[in-house]
This record gives sequence, structure tokens and C-alpha cells, in this order.
Amino acid sequence: MPLKTFSQGRRITLIWLFLYCLTLVASVHWLWQFSYQQLQTQNQQQLDRFSRHLESQLGHYAYIPQLLSHQEIVIKALQLADNSAQLELTNRHLASVNNIIGSSDTYLLDATGTTIAASNWLTATTFIGNNFAFRPYFQDAKQGLRGRYFALGSTSGKRGYYFSYPVIYAAEVIGVIVVKMDMSSIEKDWLGKEQLFLVTDSNDVVFISSEKKWLFNSLSPLSDNIKEELLKSRRYLDSAINSLSTKGDFSENSTLLSVQNKHYLSLINDTSREGWNIRVLAPITPILFNISMLIMFISLLYMLLYLITTLIKQKQTRQEEQVLAEVKAKQQLEFTVMQRTSALQAEIEERHKAERALRSTQKELIQSAKLALLGQLSTSISHELNNPLAAIRSYAENAVTFLQRDNLEMVESNLSRIIFLTERMAKISAQLKSFARKSDGQLHIISLQPVILAAHELLKPQFKASQTTLTMQLPEQPIEVKAEPIQLEQIIVNLLSNAMQAMQKSEHKQVEITLTIEANIAIIKVLDRGTGINKTDLPHLFEPFFTTKETGLGLGLSISQQIITNMQGKLSARNRHSQGAVFSISLPIAKQKNTNKETL
Repeated sequence: MPLKTFSQGRRITLIWLFLYCLTLVASVHWLWQFSYQQLQTQNQQQLDRFSRHLESQLGHYAYIPQLLSHQEIVIKALQLADNSAQLELTNRHLASVNNIIGSSDTYLLDATGTTIAASNWLTATTFIGNNFAFRPYFQDAKQGLRGRYFALGSTSGKRGYYFSYPVIYAAEVIGVIVVKMDMSSIEKDWLGKEQLFLVTDSNDVVFISSEKKWLFNSLSPLSDNIKEELLKSRRYLDSAINSLSTKGDFSENSTLLSVQNKHYLSLINDTSREGWNIRVLAPITPILFNISMLIMFISLLYMLLYLITTLIKQKQTRQEEQVLAEVKAKQQLEFTVMQRTSALQAEIEERHKAERALRSTQKELIQSAKLALLGQLSTSISHELNNPLAAIRSYAENAVTFLQRDNLEMVESNLSRIIFLTERMAKISAQLKSFARKSDGQLHIISLQPVILAAHELLKPQFKASQTTLTMQLPEQPIEVKAEPIQLEQIIVNLLSNAMQAMQKSEHKQVEITLTIEANIAIIKVLDRGTGINKTDLPHLFEPFFTTKETGLGLGLSISQQIITNMQGKLSARNRHSQGAVFSISLPIAKQKNTNKETL
């Protein structure tokens, strides 16, 4: 009999293990595919925006040299190259033009490639007297063509993109006018983003990047012949072109790459007419984090189910033992009493173990509740992000149209609006990241107003989506208590979310949150105008696993009450006299001490 029971238990364990592995593999595979596709879609939009931004920046200066080449003052400077007065006038004119168009430098070369006038004529690093005949942009313009070329400045050592155009007089090229654009201006709007943006030349050398330490490095090792050609062209001066040790097929339009032991989703746009590869690298760390959270959740769920199954089986086993003990009770009364006592002690120990296991998973359930709430908010948050994205696209398209019409004032206005919208989206993302992080469990002296405002900011999209009005009555003077800010913010978010759900069928959806002080006790109240709490449910509201929702677990209010109790406070609920319910959080005011206080 024991051998048969052991074999059956082992078979059940193997079945549980098989189901666990099958669920884990299927869930992880689905989450990876879904998250990867979502990350690819989001970053394709970022890549398109960066590509358009790059093209628009280059197009801003493309035709300026051609306009300058027809000006009389430029032609006279080349004809009267020995006239110092004429050259001074030309220098001042180029400096004025350079200041207006916002370029790095504007300068004039004679037919031999020597600079005779420049916007930086008064600086110590002036180009005047320098010969740039070796530059391809001069050689193209000398042949009567429009020149475009990227290189490090031989004088300044800074990255620049050069636009050149021949100065023609009497059907003869008598000089070349050049406008230099500072390439670092393209990067400044893309710094600090989660994604990394970079542009590489035909040799896969990075010359534009939001990651500064990647500049002038190649994605793949360069051959000695290519390195020698780069040195001869002096495009990167004497910079040593090192390899970033990239692993993966980076020639694919969409692929996974490992750069310096960090993994990214790489999207590439190779349609640039300059022959460049424009690339965005998005870290896949969020996907791995979500997969880790999924594995943890499934593991906890199966552990809980396994514990419940084990307890049920143990209970059945004890019942069988009790029946057997009753049969032998007449002959071995004392032995049976000892058996029952031993079984009772074993049951108590098992219950103690189960309670300890449940307490150990409480913190993980709190974090899971956060993520579940974020899932509920996903629709409204997605709507809150999609509207700025649509507006950004519209402003960008309008900016291109205005740029084609040379209406720079409207271009600047549209770009300013795009910057404002991206800052708004970044603020929403930062709020979600802050709310999702785990609590350290330590109590600190904090101000309550910032915690309430943070909870409001997090739920603002859901309030907007559900057409619910939130009014706040917060005193101007900071009210400080000793609490854990992350957990307290989660409790306030849960109460506000419950208040919105309670008013789904109400015509006038209004939630109020107040903060007052009564007898050195800070009181936060969340009031709604919903259907209120059933009188029979009110005494059981904070009991574990008690819920009035069809899909609820009944742990939210119970865990919230335990957290508030650990903060030496109290969480209570009652019905309003008119309509709706009131949830109150009471916390003692922190005593003022001459110590450093940690505030939000």
C-alpha cells in the first residue's frame, strides 16, 4: 500500500511538472512574439521620425550655396582677390549669412581651393589661407556639380556636413562657395531616449550617434585596405577606427544584435540618398523583464495550486487514518490517542508552514496587483499616447510642407509642438515606470501631497477615458507622516480605481479626495457617488478572499489594510449619507526632529 501511494504521488507530481513546463513554454513563447512585434512597430515609427529629421536638417542647407554663388559680392571677391577692402566686406557678409541660417561655417574658395573669405575670419581657427582642394566637395564643385560631403573638419576637428556650389562667371568656374553644417545639432534632440540612434557610412563607421562613445567606431572590423583608404581621404582625420564587436547579421532590416555584450532590436533604413545606413537600436531588456515577471507569476500560481492540492490530499489521508484508528480504538485506546495527538501536531505544523508560505508570497502578490492595475490602465494609457503620436505625425508632415515653402517660422512652430508632445509622452512613461518599481518596505518621513498627486497623474488617462471628474482638496502646508511611499501610492491608486468602477452605472461620475488633520492624525478620504456598499458586505470588506467582483481575488483591501496597519495607521470604509461610499486612510503625523527627512 505505501509503495502504491508513493508511486501515485510521484505520478501526480510528474503531471503537475509537465503542465507547469507546458504552460511556461507556451506563455513565454506567446509573450516573446507579442512583445517583439510591438517593440518592432514602436521603434519603426521612431526610425521613420529620425530619418525624416535627418533629411530635413540636411535639406535646410542644401540650396543655400547655390543662392550665395549668384551674389555680386561673392563674384567680386573672387575677381578682386587682392583688394583687402572687398575681402573684408565679403567676410562680414558671409558672417551675417552664417548667423542667419545657423550653420557652422560659410566660406569662399578660389579656383585653386584656397580660402579667401570666411564667416570665421576673426577667430583664431579661421579658414582663410587654408587650402581644401583635397576635399571631394571642392572637386565636385570645380567640375560644375553640386557637392555634398561628410568629414571631420581639418581645422576644427569637429564633425561637419559640407554643401558646395561652383561660382560661375563668364561660363567659367572661378571659385567655390561652401556651407558647413554642424552634425552634432542633429543628435541633441535624440539624446536621453531609451532607444539608441546612429548613422553609419558605407563602411559601417558610426559618425552620428546618441551614444557618444560609439562615434568613429565601426560595427564590424575593417580591413587594412579600407583603413588605409580612410586615412588617405582624411574623412576622419587620424582617428583610430575600432570595432564595436557587433554580433548578429546587422545587414538585415530587422534583427537582434549584440553590441558590447548588450542585446538590442535593430531596425535599419538604407534609403538615404547619401548612401548612409540610418539605424535605431531598442534594448530588449523590457521584454526580458516581462518574461521574468511572467515566469514568476506562473511559478507562484502553480506553487499555490500545488499547495492547495497537497493540503486537500493530506486532509483525505488524515480522514483515512482516523477511520482506521476508530477500528482499532477498542484494543489500543492509548495508542490511538497518541496517534491522534501526533496527527494534530503535524496538522498544526503544516498549517504554520502554509501560513509562512502565504506570508512570503504576500509581497509578490502586491507587485502582481500593481502590474494587474497597469494592465487595466493599458487602454486609457494607449489612447493617451496615441493622440500625441498622431499629432506628432501631423505636425511633422506639415513641417515638411512648410519647409518646402521656405516658411521657417511655421517649421519652427511645428517642431516646438512636437518637442512638447514628446515631453508629455515621456512624462507618462516615467510615471508608469515609477509606479511599477518594487517597494523596499522601509518607512520614511514623507509628505502626503506629492503621493496623492502622483496617484492622480497615473490615473489621469483612466479618469479621462471613463469621463469621471476628480476634485482634490489638499492643504498648501505639507503634511508629513512616516510611511512607505510606493505602497501608499498603490493603495491610493487602488481606492481611486475602485471608486471609478463603483460609478460605472452612475450618470454623474465624480470622485473627491481630501486631506485633513484631526488631533495629530492625517486623514485621506476618497469619496465616490456610486451605489455604495451593501450593509451585509460592510463587516467583511477587509477579510481575505472576500470580493463582490466577478473576477476579483478579494486580496486588494485586505493587503491594503495590513500595509496601513504596519504604518501604525488605519483603513476604514462607510457609506455616505447621500450617495456613494467613503474610504478613509488615517496615519499619525510625523514628529518633527532635527534629522534629515526623506521626502518624495
